[in-house]
Amino acid sequence: MPPTLVPRCTCNHTPPKDPSEATPTDLHSSTPFHRLPTNQTSSQVVTSEQVQQFLSGESKGPTARASRLEFKTVNEVWDKNACKYSIEESPKSVDEATELDQYVFVVRARIDKKAMTNTIYIDIKSEWLRDVLRIVLKGVHGISAQEDKPSVEQNLLYHYLSELQSHRSGTDPLDPTCAAHLDLLIQHIRITYTDTRARLLPLLPNGEITYDLLWALFKPNTFAYTTCPGTKKQRCIKYDFGEERSTSDGVVYFHIRGRSIDFDGKVFGEVPVDTGILKYRGSKPINSLDVFPLRYHENVDQVRAELVRCGQKFSSVKSVQHLQYSGTAFQVVRGELVAMSISSRIIIDTVQFRKINPNYTRPSLIRAANRGHDSNPINFWFDDDGPPPSSNVVKVKADVDVDMQDEDHLIMCSPTVLGYSLDDKLWLEFAVDDITEISWNDSLWNHLAIEPKQKNLTLALAASHTQQILDHSFDDIVIGKGRGLIMLFYGPPGVGKTLTAEALSEHLQRPLYTISAGDLSSDAAKLEKQLSLHFELAGHWHALLLLDEADVFLRKRDTDHIHNSLVSVFLRKLEYYQGIMLLTTNRVRDFDEAIQSRIHLALRYDPLGVDTRKGIWNTFLQKATTVGENADFMDENLDDLAKHDLNGRQIRNVVRAAHALASQEGTVMSYSHLEVVIDSGKEFQADAQGGSSENMRSYM
Repeated sequence: MPPTLVPRCTCNHTPPKDPSEATPTDLHSSTPFHRLPTNQTSSQVVTSEQVQQFLSGESKGPTARASRLEFKTVNEVWDKNACKYSIEESPKSVDEATELDQYVFVVRARIDKKAMTNTIYIDIKSEWLRDVLRIVLKGVHGISAQEDKPSVEQNLLYHYLSELQSHRSGTDPLDPTCAAHLDLLIQHIRITYTDTRARLLPLLPNGEITYDLLWALFKPNTFAYTTCPGTKKQRCIKYDFGEERSTSDGVVYFHIRGRSIDFDGKVFGEVPVDTGILKYRGSKPINSLDVFPLRYHENVDQVRAELVRCGQKFSSVKSVQHLQYSGTAFQVVRGELVAMSISSRIIIDTVQFRKINPNYTRPSLIRAANRGHDSNPINFWFDDDGPPPSSNVVKVKADVDVDMQDEDHLIMCSPTVLGYSLDDKLWLEFAVDDITEISWNDSLWNHLAIEPKQKNLTLALAASHTQQILDHSFDDIVIGKGRGLIMLFYGPPGVGKTLTAEALSEHLQRPLYTISAGDLSSDAAKLEKQLSLHFELAGHWHALLLLDEADVFLRKRDTDHIHNSLVSVFLRKLEYYQGIMLLTTNRVRDFDEAIQSRIHLALRYDPLGVDTRKGIWNTFLQKATTVGENADFMDENLDDLAKHDLNGRQIRNVVRAAHALASQEGTVMSYSHLEVVIDSGKEFQADAQGGSSENMRSYM
């Protein structure tokens, strides 16, 4: 009788403690492959008598699972008639169909229906071998070792040859059949990849690799170094698998799928990341590739420390926060990555970003260097099958425990966060490294050139608004109505209306969320949806909501039905707004009575007087430095400047232009620079107001 076959591995070996940093198959060692042991006397060695006894015993028939200590090689080709892959010379009966199960494993070469290239799989038939792989390949993505008869890509097993050998030579004894099956697999992998290892030996010690050996460079569950396609900031992903693909226009590349840590507004979790390397000739330095194993970075320790620090910062900005940003940000618009330079206050808010941009997919790009005659890097999409369908969704699996104190998880964190640029009014991805805390400018409120009584009243109302919301003591009879604070700033352009809103925001240390009447629709139904969104965001962010140039919503209703419907919608939404709203307008005539009744405070801004203009000139000039020195002015210069009938916005523009002129000349900014700009402005103003017929004739 043959020995009793127990369908499981009886050992307790475990993979190395840190498989994520293990060197694939001792690639960098110069030690040649060892032959199978032939004279060991350990209890773990399968003797020839045991194998012979197993093979010559009573057979359970040709379909007995793993009954032959052999493996079988077959080809799998595309059957056009059946529209599926089939084994060549496919069995015709059920008994014949299970004939392959008698082997320990089957080496299956799948010939791709398009590229006509081979992908080699090992179909595990042995239950003992299956149980060993469940231990050795634990945590490896892209395979399902929990299946009864798992299939594993042969190249993957090459990376885990050292782990298989360690399992075989472990201290715990193996079942004889299990040992025999494992020996057969190890021998097959060692012999199959002898040439591969011989080719790698002269390359890897010199830090180089050829395109066709990229698969051997990346080991699953190890860190791969790359950069963010939008911000160019460094990042790391956990490598899962790679394969050669081609785009619809025939560009061939090595496609890489990995994982990173992201935040969906509620939890941290893993998300898939796609990148790749364009096909190239000859060998290349490994660290010159767009993606390469982190261990090949010339400053690997420094990079790890920087990535850990970035990951810690990423985990700290997960909630809704008001921050400062200065750097490159980007968004994906209709499949195109659009990057831009941003210097603005921002709101980090992943939930609202996803809500407003439900179909947004983060970019999956590779860089095509020197493509055609263009020497500049080119970014393009993986357009053969597109980005992964779940690339914008954080997936938290039962076996994935994301510990944001673990350095390995911090290294994997996304280099960008999702949010809104308040100045640019855009939803963007921001580089974590370029986010800083806000340095509030409280002096802006102190230097605000408005009547002290008005200033104190404005601040008192705004500061007490939060408490009024809590006790609802001034609510209308209808619950939820009248909880907002509506302030109107009216007067001619450039007298400080918008500046008052900015100064109040700085003093209260709250975001200033600005919308203009030009941003809103003239269709009543669309307007209502827009106002609902803006009011919701302002309330969610505890922001001051500034509606600039609100004339169209304040004007008295008349026979214009379209205008009347817009005012009605605005009034209805305003009734239930619970935050602080600041309205600015250049006109107060023909105000709708219903609007007037909803305004808690109206501040009038008169044209600037000489003293006020002098103060504004002084404020702007104190900030103007060129060649490292402050602007050169005397008090009489300020008196002369204040005589010019300019508003605050015009004064700011004059100083800005004069500063640019002085910087271009490389000199300290002086009164003469301002005179040049002012004189130029006077000519334009005269022509804009009609001018002399002789002057205007040249423009006709």
